Amino acid sequence: MKGFRKAAWLAALGFGVPAVVNLAVASRRKELTNALPGPSESYDWPLAKIRYYVHGEGRPLLLVHGIGAGSSAYEWRHNFETLSRDFRVFAPDLPGFGRSDRRDLDYTADLYVLALFDFLRDVVKEPACVVASTLGAAFAIQLAAMRPELFDRLVLVCPTGLERLRARVPVLGDAAYGIMSLPAIGESIYNGVASYSYIASYCRQSLYVDPARVTPSLVEHYYQYAHRSGGRFAIRAFLSGKLVCDVSESYPKVAKPILLAWGRQAKELPVEGAQPFLDLNPNARLLVFENSKMLPHDEESTAFNEAVVRFLNERPILQQTREADRIASAGVAAY
Repeated sequence: MKGFRKAAWLAALGFGVPAVVNLAVASRRKELTNALPGPSESYDWPLAKIRYYVHGEGRPLLLVHGIGAGSSAYEWRHNFETLSRDFRVFAPDLPGFGRSDRRDLDYTADLYVLALFDFLRDVVKEPACVVASTLGAAFAIQLAAMRPELFDRLVLVCPTGLERLRARVPVLGDAAYGIMSLPAIGESIYNGVASYSYIASYCRQSLYVDPARVTPSLVEHYYQYAHRSGGRFAIRAFLSGKLVCDVSESYPKVAKPILLAWGRQAKELPVEGAQPFLDLNPNARLLVFENSKMLPHDEESTAFNEAVVRFLNERPILQQTREADRIASAGVAAY
């Protein structure tokens, strides 16, 4: 009986302490501010309501954010308005992130590919230019190979390396998923990953060259978005490897023009990882941003925006050739 009571006390302590800590973390939640200027719209996708921002006129351009604690369309805050001068820009919060629904779903790479497919079909409704970062780029690649009619051109920002996309260890992944599914313990693990200190440290070490960019307001934004109710479910899938999206077979099939945008100083996804993307698809070209890590669209937003607009507005080679022939036949020099 004595041993039973001791075990009971230890069990209560094991679950009770995390529960108390989790409540303390929850008490720090604040009302979310908009990730981007203007009101957000809503798309009633069958598995989750997807919130998105849209602005501008012209050809459609879809911005797809990466995956991580607190991720959202906020990632594109230095690109959204500028790009909307030339395009009609759509910036969704992917399911499980931002202001979109965060249901306790079985989040997988296929789910996100399907979400992008339905969003392009039902909301954008015409072939779009797509700018996608890190793991979000893998989802875009997979869909572009499957449904090319939905795409015009692609800009892939530090896409997750082709080898890394195969790296899930099923047994360890399933164990991690099970542990993070436990109410108190899973929430505690997530609160550690999504703490102020961890977010700030990760931003300085992996995302930004200039530590001055990791301001208290930036960390606060990521923290509040990470701790919205249900925030751990998609991250649970990410940490356990369920969002792995192997594009080694689909990427070579993408027949659209591709711009690879890479930060020279990225450590987690080093620029050397760009070479396989260049080798496997002749439609791809590389643009390296010297003073960036994984977020060149943030750290060097002016140069990034200008490069994207130039790339997306390029005429197809056949059209350029015909235009040059027309000018030459008219006796006018072509520059």
